[in-house]
Amino acid sequence: MHSNTTQHTPSGRRVVRALSRRAVLGSLLAAPFLPSSSVAARPVRIASLDFALVEQLIVLGAPPIAVAEARDWNKWVKEPPLPTGTIDLGTSFAPNIELLAALGPDLILTTDFVAMVEPRVSGIAPVERISIYSPGGSPLPKAVASMRHLGAILGLQNRVEAYLQETEAFFDACAERARPFCDKPILMLSFLDPRHARVYARPGLQQDVLDRIGLRNAWPNEGSYWGFGTVGIERLVEAGEAVAVTDYMPPDVRAVLETSPLWRSLPIRRAGGPIPILPPVLAFGGVPAARRWATLLLDALEERNP
Repeated sequence: MHSNTTQHTPSGRRVVRALSRRAVLGSLLAAPFLPSSSVAARPVRIASLDFALVEQLIVLGAPPIAVAEARDWNKWVKEPPLPTGTIDLGTSFAPNIELLAALGPDLILTTDFVAMVEPRVSGIAPVERISIYSPGGSPLPKAVASMRHLGAILGLQNRVEAYLQETEAFFDACAERARPFCDKPILMLSFLDPRHARVYARPGLQQDVLDRIGLRNAWPNEGSYWGFGTVGIERLVEAGEAVAVTDYMPPDVRAVLETSPLWRSLPIRRAGGPIPILPPVLAFGGVPAARRWATLLLDALEERNP
C-alpha cells in the first residue's frame, strides 16, 4: 500500500513522492493523540471589555491577560483580586487597539453595552458577546448561563458545575444567616451626590440576592434592566422604615447629609447611627459578585445588630 504526495522543487516542478505503508499506518495510529481542531481552537489568551465576565473567568481559574479599565478594579470590584500583571486596555468604549493587537489574544469578550467597539477589534481576534445585563429576565440566571457558556468555550464545564453547586450551598447558608433580619426590609443605595442616589431595585442583581437569601427590598418601584433607579433624596421616604446600606458614598456626601434636615427626617434615619458603607463590590457583576453582595450585606446587618 502506498500513497502519493506532491511537492514542489525550487524550480517549480512538481515531484511526486510515495509514502510507504508503514508511514501511512504510523500517521493513522498517531491521529487519536493529535489535538483535535476543537481542542486546538480553545482560547488561552483572553481579553475582556467587561468586569462581570472577568470575575467569572478568575473564579474559574482562567483569568484574562488583558482587561478594559483594569486600573479601576480595586475601586469597584476588589474581590476576586485581579491577577498581578493583567494588562490595562484603557476604557471599554475606546480600548487601546494597538496594544490589543500587539498582545495577540485568542478571544475578545464583549457585551451588548460595548458592542459598538466590536468592528474595531474583530480583526484582531474572534469576538464573543456575552451579556448578563439586557432586557428581559434578571441578571443572576443570566450570569449562571454566561458561566456555562464560558465553560463550554474553555473546556471547563466540570469546573463551572462544581462552582455553581458550591454557590447553591453558599446561598443556602446565607439564607440561614439572614433569618434574624427577615422582619425588616432592606434599602440598598449608591450615592451620587448629597441630593441623588441610585436605589437598587427589581430586576437587578441585588434584588436577585435578596430573593435568594429570603430578605425583602424596601424600595417599592422597579428599576431599569440594570437594576436601579436614580432618585432625589426626598423620594427615599417611599421606602418607609427600612434598614439602609450603601455600596458607595463620595467622601464629601456623608458630612453634608448628616447636617441635612431632610435627610435626618427620613424614616430610614429614625434608627439613628450612620448608614453602613459596604466594601467595594461590583454593582453590575456576575455570580461571584452576587455571592459577595450576600456576604457583605449580611456582615453589615450582623454588625448593626450584634
